[in-house]
Amino acid sequence: MVEKKKKRLSKVFDYLKHEDPFAKGVAFCAGCPLELLVRFIPQVLGNDIVITGTPSCSAPVLMGQNTGSWHKLSYYGTLMTGAAANATGLVRYYNRAGIDNTVICFNGDGTAADIGFGNLSGAAERNEPFIYICYDNEGYMNTGIQRSSTTPFGARTTTTQVGVNSRGKNLRRKNLAMIMAMHKIPYAATATMSNLEDLAQKLLKAKQIKEKGFCYLHVFCPCPTGWGVGPDMSIELCRKAVKTNYFPLWEALNGNFSFSKQVKKPKPVKEYTKLIKKFNHLSDQELDILQKDIDYEYSIIKAMTKLEKEIK
Repeated sequence: MVEKKKKRLSKVFDYLKHEDPFAKGVAFCAGCPLELLVRFIPQVLGNDIVITGTPSCSAPVLMGQNTGSWHKLSYYGTLMTGAAANATGLVRYYNRAGIDNTVICFNGDGTAADIGFGNLSGAAERNEPFIYICYDNEGYMNTGIQRSSTTPFGARTTTTQVGVNSRGKNLRRKNLAMIMAMHKIPYAATATMSNLEDLAQKLLKAKQIKEKGFCYLHVFCPCPTGWGVGPDMSIELCRKAVKTNYFPLWEALNGNFSFSKQVKKPKPVKEYTKLIKKFNHLSDQELDILQKDIDYEYSIIKAMTKLEKEIK
């Protein structure tokens, strides 16, 4: 087992061909996997990428503090209402100027799924040639741990509290990755921080494919502060999310769906939820609703992969 882990790690390091452009200490919460993600992306894709983003958990680090910067990358901040439109403007300027680079629109689920969804959808429809990465921590974690549309059923947040009149969020989550794939874009995929080789491959694939148009990556990113877990649990939660099909790993290349990791014998979702405080109030009946929602979403992806095989 130890040897297998060493081999997996060595494969991951093979993808880290560029320097880490971030300072040794940055302003993320303890245990936040978002720090690993923002360090990982430029080490895989290169330091010549241009990142644009909005107020979010990543903004304090990407935008810098006072007159200082936390990194060496090119970054342009914008409002949550116009993230993808801003990236569109950057791409078109660089194309007109004859500058070859990679623009990455980098935002949380609040911007991607809610406030900035309209212009995200518009950029995808127009097939704008940039990469959009959504890091999904299932809520507005930077502004007070409020629910977003990717917050799952039953989850406790400051706006879906647990008490006499409420049992957490009473609505089911939005499957944003699937919605983006249905825009018929060249590339859409999901990824987690526990499967770094898979993430690296998808980043490189997106960089190559974005020459043909819009690429979307949806990255599962647990929030220790907002979810009520220890700072040492983030990667384990990513693993459990994959093993329970709570967050399956798949990709859609030119509309062709495939699993990048298919779990043959998935664990029940309670193996995942029992580790997280925001779910610890759920009854068996409520867990059953969540389980059915997960099974339903998985069945759609599985059906899409089967359909592609039959067509071929």
